[in-house]
Amino acid sequence: MLKTKLIAAAITLASGTAFAQTAVFPGAAHCFEDSALKAEAVNNLIASSGELNALTQVALDEVGASANGYFIFDPKFSRTERFFHCSVPLNENMGNVTLTVHGITQGLNVSAGGCLISRIRKTPDGGKDKWLRFGTGKGFDWTDISDDTISSKQFVNYVTTIDNNFEPDAILNLQCRTTWQTGSVSVGQIEINY
Repeated sequence: MLKTKLIAAAITLASGTAFAQTAVFPGAAHCFEDSALKAEAVNNLIASSGELNALTQVALDEVGASANGYFIFDPKFSRTERFFHCSVPLNENMGNVTLTVHGITQGLNVSAGGCLISRIRKTPDGGKDKWLRFGTGKGFDWTDISDDTISSKQFVNYVTTIDNNFEPDAILNLQCRTTWQTGSVSVGQIEINY
């Protein structure tokens, strides 16, 4: 009898974990700078310092996909006005999911700069579908997941749970920025475990 119960418990435990899945999304393919905010920042820079200086500053920007699959964000001007987004798909097979963001920070100063997490989903509205953003109340500050006594590269992770309510046509969105004075942040992978 005990042997039967142990076998049944082992089968139940194995079947519960056998269905867990992980979707992995590279930062280089799923993150992008907010182009409207960058254009506004460039126009403001041209107006305040002239075209030549503005072009020099724009050329120094380190923003975009890197060769190793990361999305790096280290703007050299208008750091507090510029953001980047990372978007990954969610689907009807996903209820409570575990979100893990893997990244690198380097040379951050101790100030606000992080990511807010929201869900964007298609919602019927008067016979039309509209995409609406819903806040999750989740997010992180890059300096909270980094050691501010280390100025060299640090591999960092942020883990939280998000409830997708098994809804189809949803997108998980991270809206992020770096610290205001110095430092770079990079997103390597975004994992969804469900």
